[in-house]
Amino acid sequence: MNIKKLKKFYKNKRVLVTGHTGFKGTWLCLILNFLGAKVTGYSLSPKPGDNFDFYKKIGLRKNIKSNFGNILNKKKLLLVIENCKPQVLFHLAAQSLVIKSYLDPKTTLETNIIGTANVLDACKKQKSLRSLIIVTSDKCYLNLEKRKNFTERSPLGGNDPYSFSKAMAERLVTLYRNQIYKKTSVGLATVRAGNVVGGGDFSENRIIPDIIKHILKKKNLILRNPKSYRPWQHIFDVLTGYLILGIQLSKNKNYFSGSYNFGPKDKKNYTVLELTQKFLNKLVNKKYKIKYNKTNLYESSCLDINSNKSRKKLKWKTNYTGITMIEKTIDWYKVFINNPNKIKQFSIKQILDYFNKL
Repeated sequence: MNIKKLKKFYKNKRVLVTGHTGFKGTWLCLILNFLGAKVTGYSLSPKPGDNFDFYKKIGLRKNIKSNFGNILNKKKLLLVIENCKPQVLFHLAAQSLVIKSYLDPKTTLETNIIGTANVLDACKKQKSLRSLIIVTSDKCYLNLEKRKNFTERSPLGGNDPYSFSKAMAERLVTLYRNQIYKKTSVGLATVRAGNVVGGGDFSENRIIPDIIKHILKKKNLILRNPKSYRPWQHIFDVLTGYLILGIQLSKNKNYFSGSYNFGPKDKKNYTVLELTQKFLNKLVNKKYKIKYNKTNLYESSCLDINSNKSRKKLKWKTNYTGITMIEKTIDWYKVFINNPNKIKQFSIKQILDYFNKL
């Protein structure tokens, strides 16, 4: 789907994004702003004193209506939704870190399951709403380490609190879609994306943010699971899939409602070590020492998803190859490190470069 069709649909559309201050949420809001949408955000307030906060660095609060609160605060969430009267809603608010889910499983389960239930319940009577997209994860599948790729029909499961919470969120959406949303005009879908990279990510225990932080602090880089491989892809490719789905759900809820995988087409996914080495080779002109620290906390060693449904049904595709994905990410962080005052302008330039080639 080209840029003209995206702009034609989203221009002046009322769009609500939960989790709008996060990595994905910030980029999604910036892209929607570029497309001419009227964007409202709802999320926890960015933590004060966080020098790496993408949302604050690009001054997103000047371009959209920001509301701050917990997704578990159903009363406040409903008030924001009713004031916004969204036509499209992207639910991204979540506790999205595997390691953190081990440290605080209760908050992870509440945020990702009850939080999703709050959104679903609040949206069921919204007359203007046509597209509701719930963002879960490719980790929602029952992973028995058999090195097979997962389709949307693969069994759901979860061997850690985060993965389990996303599997339960998927089941919850299915229940609402089949029993409650059948009587509404809302198209309801879940999206399960592979591992996403791109500028602006400063989350804890993620490989690219860890590389940047260690370079800035001039410390050795520590990898937990260097041989693990993941379906890495650029943030713009993933968000384009979400945007296309938002359009199609509004046109034909019965045909397009359901679950969708979004992952790279490349047969070979990079291991954690391979991605790290490629990233470092292009980012710095010197050898960087890597240390290994195996964690006792379980994380899947291999993960791969089949995105044929999204490619055929939505006509979605990945536009950035593995190398381009790395180069675009590096370009963003170089500007952030060397010219932080120009990072908003550069972020918009990256959006223009990507979408004008669609």
